Amino acid sequence: MLAPDAQDLAVSVLFDLGATGTVTLNETPEAIEMAAYFHADVSSETILHLLKEQLGRANLLGSLRKTEFKRVRDEDWLQKWKDGFESVEVGERLLIAPSWKVDELLADSSNPKLAEATDGTRSVGNRILIQIDPGMAFGTGTHETTRLCLEAIERHWKGGRFLDVGTGTGILAMAAAVLVPGSEVVAIDVDPLAVEIARQNLALNHLTSVRVSQGQPGQHASGDFDVVVANLTAAVITGVLQYLTRAINPSGCLILSGILTEQAADVALELEHSGFITQGRVDSGEWSCLVARARSRVRSESEATA
Repeated sequence: MLAPDAQDLAVSVLFDLGATGTVTLNETPEAIEMAAYFHADVSSETILHLLKEQLGRANLLGSLRKTEFKRVRDEDWLQKWKDGFESVEVGERLLIAPSWKVDELLADSSNPKLAEATDGTRSVGNRILIQIDPGMAFGTGTHETTRLCLEAIERHWKGGRFLDVGTGTGILAMAAAVLVPGSEVVAIDVDPLAVEIARQNLALNHLTSVRVSQGQPGQHASGDFDVVVANLTAAVITGVLQYLTRAINPSGCLILSGILTEQAADVALELEHSGFITQGRVDSGEWSCLVARARSRVRSESEATA
């Protein structure tokens, strides 16, 4: 068990030590309980020593609350995790499905027949199908933060240029591409593994219009994106907010998720300091999604309707 601020580093260290997988067992604003699986040839003493060493170097040793080691039966943990990942309907138009269950989904006689559009997108009934194979990247559509983003994209994305910051599996960029075909969609992530997984998912969905690359938001502060989406954490969002706001054109929309409800007001205040006004907030469980526009744009719209 550890504090949320140490999760990313802890996961990175555990995988470097040879973890075959990690899973979040329980999560609150104060602490995260997670499990990591190792083969028996990695000693618990080595794992704990190196984990504490790396956390200490980052001044996060105090974030490690409790550790426990136990032997478990040798199972295919990836397969076990896959068995629990089901398809999910999101918003009014999207159907997110794990790639290994698409055939099962389409074989279900209660589902409408699969239809394929000329642009390569596929639909089941009135919903657009997006296949996901997440690998070790974040974003399956089942987590509240991803679902909140997808719903906000469906409400606010009308086409043009779209930027997905911290793309993970690429699910948000793919949603933008299938919801408004022919638009320019750019997806970036600092993690090269996430970039590769996103590219694999794009190929899985036959989407060639999305440009995905490894990079920082500061490289895209061009001021000509119609929608910028960042599903990160409150701390990371506020750290790169100056670049996110510079990426948007004067009439554009900023969608932010991965924010704990208790942190939403602080993020909204940072947006205000950056010249943006929060026009919408949707909560799901302990998570919030904010939608913001430039103050000048909101003022001009108010004057036009006065």
